[in-house]
Amino acid sequence: MQFRLSNAAIILFSSFMLFSCAQVSKRMPDELEKMHAFLTQDNSSACRQYHYNFERQVPRLYREDKLDSILDVIDYIKTECGPAANLEVVQDLVMADRGEMSDSLIGPATFSQMLWYRSEQENLISWRKFSYLHSALQPIDNTHDNFLKFENDLACGVYSNPDASRVGKLLGQFYCGEYDTVFARIQSDEFKGTNIQNSYNRFVQKTKMLFPARGNIALIIGGWMPQGNNDVLGNHPYFGLHVGGETHRWRTDFVFNYRFGSSKNDYEVDSLGQIITTDEYRSVLLGIDGGLKLWDNMAFSTDIFIGCGYDAIYSVQKTHDPDKNVTFGSLAASCGLRHRFFIDRTSGLY
Repeated sequence: MQFRLSNAAIILFSSFMLFSCAQVSKRMPDELEKMHAFLTQDNSSACRQYHYNFERQVPRLYREDKLDSILDVIDYIKTECGPAANLEVVQDLVMADRGEMSDSLIGPATFSQMLWYRSEQENLISWRKFSYLHSALQPIDNTHDNFLKFENDLACGVYSNPDASRVGKLLGQFYCGEYDTVFARIQSDEFKGTNIQNSYNRFVQKTKMLFPARGNIALIIGGWMPQGNNDVLGNHPYFGLHVGGETHRWRTDFVFNYRFGSSKNDYEVDSLGQIITTDEYRSVLLGIDGGLKLWDNMAFSTDIFIGCGYDAIYSVQKTHDPDKNVTFGSLAASCGLRHRFFIDRTSGLY
């Protein structure tokens, strides 16, 4: 019996391990699959050698003013091995240095490259904070470090080059290290209507679609204007809070409104069997709204919504228990068209 239990345990454990490995393999990101394909291709070592020689030779070629050779080498490596960040950055900066970088050459992929470069530089800065952990400096090949310095010097030179175009200088300023300043300039009126600003906006919208869910909170101040039999209560100011979330097409908000102020007319309330005349009025509305977005862009967002909630009116205190109120509750329903103008879409203020 013990032998059978041991065999069963071994079989179950083996099956679990196989199942786990299969799950891990199934969830392998696309980036790892692409890297695996690159490492297993026939000329992977050749591509590494191409990139190494490129980073080693491009500073010399630039000093010798052989810019055409640099661009030819970049085209060759991209044809043989595909695009890479170091190739794209140098290509953009060399073209900008020659005054050939125009606004029409900018696309959404440019910003993916810029963000990747920024994250890489921030990682290098973070890594240098732990340099004290190195017990001794080892002799290493500093080709890549020299290339990064060349890249930075080239960018700063482009930024100060009077012959570079406005977009070229902007790229030079970015790769020179002024990341936040450049992104702020792209979103400003200075580049309004240009391809670089439009491409940036499309890149932002595409990124938001990858992570569409986001929260929102709003403080509400308004006025309540009752109709029908409730007109006896008169108009009342209110303030409230909307808290919710939204995806690419849908919005959901939890609503809290508080109305206050005396009613414009006295009205009668049945309090514990006694008819009391009062003008006291306070009201709380708790509900939920659901909206479908019709238009949503950088300037405004419009959605059609429906909602329901519970509306409670507190009128007079009970004579036998001053801590309790006579409450009148009712079901509240709402529908409408909601339009939001964004004052600052980056911060979400509207």
